Amino acid sequence: MVVAWLAVGRAAIHSAAETAMTDPGRPDSEGGAPSSDATPDPAITRRALLGGAGATVLSALGATTSLTAASWNQAEPASATVHVRVYPGPMPVTARLGAGRPDENGLFSVHRDALEAVEGALEGALTYAGERGVDLDAVVEPGGPVAASFFSRLETAVRERRNPSAQETVLDAFRDELREREVLSGTTCHLLLWWNPFNYDLGYGGTRSPNGHVTAVDGEGSQTVANVGATEFWDSRAVTRNIAIHETLHTFLSRDVVSEVVGSGCDHDLGSAIRREEGDETVLEISPMATAYAGPDEFGGGTRFHGTGCYDHDSFSRHDGTDDVDRFVYTTDLSEATLEALTRYLERHLG
Repeated sequence: MVVAWLAVGRAAIHSAAETAMTDPGRPDSEGGAPSSDATPDPAITRRALLGGAGATVLSALGATTSLTAASWNQAEPASATVHVRVYPGPMPVTARLGAGRPDENGLFSVHRDALEAVEGALEGALTYAGERGVDLDAVVEPGGPVAASFFSRLETAVRERRNPSAQETVLDAFRDELREREVLSGTTCHLLLWWNPFNYDLGYGGTRSPNGHVTAVDGEGSQTVANVGATEFWDSRAVTRNIAIHETLHTFLSRDVVSEVVGSGCDHDLGSAIRREEGDETVLEISPMATAYAGPDEFGGGTRFHGTGCYDHDSFSRHDGTDDVDRFVYTTDLSEATLEALTRYLERHLG
């Protein structure tokens, strides 16, 4: 999903890396400005998720158990149907001021909230699938910060006169980083949480082509990016959570199943925009797949910027219209159409 931005200037894609080097002893300093003697990330034990050590395993009935994995570089820590790894990019000093300290996996609060939102959405999907007799499980885990080599690749793009801020350049560099770590295997969704609020080309995020969904390219899974810097700077934490879910779910959807569920082949049409009354206000509640697409195509139409991908409000699983709406609110609950499409995809392609 690429989003149109105001012409407020384009920050270099590696600007966050340069500021991250101001405190090289902290976990988030791995993505510093590239240099000839840069060293890769160390392997670090994963943090506890939901009270357990290591990756969180979700069952089809929504129960959670904990599984410990040795290091970030272990390609397949669990034999789960659905596997998501979350990688934090560096955060500039200005963004870190109110963010507290990162945990042992380099995750600040914004990254943890995004990871837990993805986890909750998948738990809901697995519960839905389990109620329909589809037995699935999932692992959601931190993958570790991107390394200095990632930024060296972006510097190479500059030397080759390519745009280092372009979404495809960022995602190609991310894929190369994962290949070096030897974690490109199976059907894993690799989610990069990036911070660049002024990056026109990256927008709110997107998924690497041709890895549009996790079974599109044999043995590579998918690589996707959510620009949490944009959602945090221009919108809200609620939008951050939804965009993280949104970009992750794109990798577990394909045109065939989306067409079966909503009649169009557009993932965004699986979303919902439901009118509710809250006190004296009329609000429009937006689900993750509709985030950035439910409002009018104008600045400030729901999210600060509108998505430039496919959408048709008339094809949405439900859209109650935007007339006389006082406020847009965001829910991490998936629409029933999204749950149905995910179940069909997982059963058909991963079951």
